[in-house]
Amino acid sequence: MEQLNEKLKNDKICLSYLGAFSDEITDKLIGISEFYLENKTELGKLKNKVSFLIAECFQNIVRHGGVKEGSQTTLPGHSDFFQINILEDRVVLSSCNLIGNNYVESLEQKMLQVNSLNSDELKKLYNEVLSGGEFSDKGGAGLGLIEMARKSGLPLKYSFRNLNETKSQFFLFLEIIQKKESVEKIDVNEYIDFYKLLLDKKTLILYKGDVSKDIIISVIDMLQNNFSDEKSPNSKEKKFTVSLIEFLQNISKHGKLINGQKEGIFSISKDDNFFTIEGGNYIGEDDCKQLESSLSLIKELPLNEISTLYKKRLLDDVITSDGNCGLGLLEIAKNCEKNFEYSITPTPEKEKFFSIKIKI
Repeated sequence: MEQLNEKLKNDKICLSYLGAFSDEITDKLIGISEFYLENKTELGKLKNKVSFLIAECFQNIVRHGGVKEGSQTTLPGHSDFFQINILEDRVVLSSCNLIGNNYVESLEQKMLQVNSLNSDELKKLYNEVLSGGEFSDKGGAGLGLIEMARKSGLPLKYSFRNLNETKSQFFLFLEIIQKKESVEKIDVNEYIDFYKLLLDKKTLILYKGDVSKDIIISVIDMLQNNFSDEKSPNSKEKKFTVSLIEFLQNISKHGKLINGQKEGIFSISKDDNFFTIEGGNYIGEDDCKQLESSLSLIKELPLNEISTLYKKRLLDDVITSDGNCGLGLLEIAKNCEKNFEYSITPTPEKEKFFSIKIKI
């Protein structure tokens, strides 16, 4: 987690999603971006553009990939993907979906055409298509991609990667800027490599940034969309959700203030048998000693004693200096049956970085 956090050090927020797609997911992503842009950055004027483009990206995934509501397109080496990166001077939206090989040439020609036009020409093309032009929604840019080019402020970046004889991956990247004189910055290959890293780890969600209540509630709601039965989660799903909340509260409690906010990084992955939570954050020296003491004690205790100690402290009226003596950490250890690993490592900046991996 520390290496991943370092890789994303220039991102105010990075939110990657490789789960099931639905209107609810779109709404949550728009809500997170609007909250952060409006309250935490100087990019507030981009809020409406970003919200529009997030919706367009999701529609593009559904339109081209044939994704059904609440479903996830699966193919070896692929998962439908959306990512938002909020940087100092811009917002970057990335997506990946499947497209039929018979559409690749047509779509690339239309992408080249869109990128060759200035703002007035794009407006004219948009009106022509709106009046019944030939850009098809399924086979090419359509109104959505023309609008993306109009609102982005920079040329659309894209890449096609062949998967098999019938399907290719279509990667699309949008940079949304506030100043017209800004130049392109993103490296397409770097973003694609990051997607592959998440895919290899079977990641559902990765988040790096401000761990505030408004953002975290939306992220947890997004995860609920990927459970087998959202209205009636099974025992493992309940344990996972409780452990994730406790983990995030731990970041909020022990995390060191950076630029006036608590920052952290975490990812959620799922394979056939386990949910895995991996996360980390910077911690202060005093919190470091306290946290390490609590975790060392929990690691040494047999599982049945952890359950007994948890029940005892749950009923204890006395709230100790460490928040009822690591009650949240006991909850995590109990739920994952002590299937967790952690480390506290010094950084070159003389900080301490706490990372943990929990399997349920």
